[in-house]
Amino acid sequence: MSQRFFKKILCFIITLTMGMSLIGCTSTKQETSSAIQLTDQAGRQVNLKQPAQKIVSCYYITTYATLSLGISDRLVGIEKKAESRPIYKMANEKLLDLKQVGSLKELNIEAIANLKPDLVLMPMKLKDKAQALTDLQIPVLIVNPETHDQLVEMLTLIGKATGQEEKAKSLVNYYQTQMDKMKQLPDIQKTIYMGGNSSYLETAPASMYQSSLIETAGGSNAAKDIPGNYWSKVSYESLLHMNPDMIVIPSSAHYSKKDIMNDKQLSSLKAVKNKAIYQMPKGLEEWDSPVPSGILGTMWLSSLLHPKEYSFDTFVKDVKSFYQTFYGFEIDESLITK
Repeated sequence: MSQRFFKKILCFIITLTMGMSLIGCTSTKQETSSAIQLTDQAGRQVNLKQPAQKIVSCYYITTYATLSLGISDRLVGIEKKAESRPIYKMANEKLLDLKQVGSLKELNIEAIANLKPDLVLMPMKLKDKAQALTDLQIPVLIVNPETHDQLVEMLTLIGKATGQEEKAKSLVNYYQTQMDKMKQLPDIQKTIYMGGNSSYLETAPASMYQSSLIETAGGSNAAKDIPGNYWSKVSYESLLHMNPDMIVIPSSAHYSKKDIMNDKQLSSLKAVKNKAIYQMPKGLEEWDSPVPSGILGTMWLSSLLHPKEYSFDTFVKDVKSFYQTFYGFEIDESLITK
């Protein structure tokens, strides 16, 4: 082998080595730049190498969040009783074919692990299950959307974890815009009683999300002085003493307007006398809950309290626009009722 040929070979090897080194550095830089660090709503540190592409949702609210952020196709596992959520079939019926991994009462860790997700979305009530998954090197993002601010934070966190920050920001901005509009509506002196899902002798105290829904829409929560942070039982005597101007029935209630109207013990209520009893639309989502579409519940009530300034027809148009923009489908207008 001549000395000149040997030098050429040596130069080629050095150049190739340097090139591979540069590629390695570039790859490392790219991996580092796409890494995501978050603090979830349980105060835990969550680290992702890149935006999550395979997601398991253990909670219907986080599944709703993936729909609103346009990433439901990334789901590989879902909570139980998915078939009871009408919005899944409307927005992405493939969700109904996914592996169901559990509920708030039980969670199948093995089933989740077998799906090999790069992110698990989990509610605060399942917090004690998170460590088993993190021990398996599966990142878990715990959420706790119990108030408007916590709902906004949840959407922002999931947006960052999935590379959908702009979509999350757009949804949050929509919330704020609508809330600002409602704050500009004239003050009214009407008390609103929000019935529970199981019984109209249960109601939402001031600390619940449903109370903020009422207040933002311009009403006053009839149960604002009742202590507690969950549905509180009330007696007939207490309800008669509140004597609300309006009664609102949540969408998932096990009773109807007719049941209240036919209850002779409530015949003296102003809301009953004036037939001011309304049920939130059924067959869509739970607008009285802290879900991504929860702002629609406030807008729905606002249209009832301020029919001149914000008509129900305008509300219907806003609902159709909302689902088209954030969920990507045309909603059946007949489902939007009062």
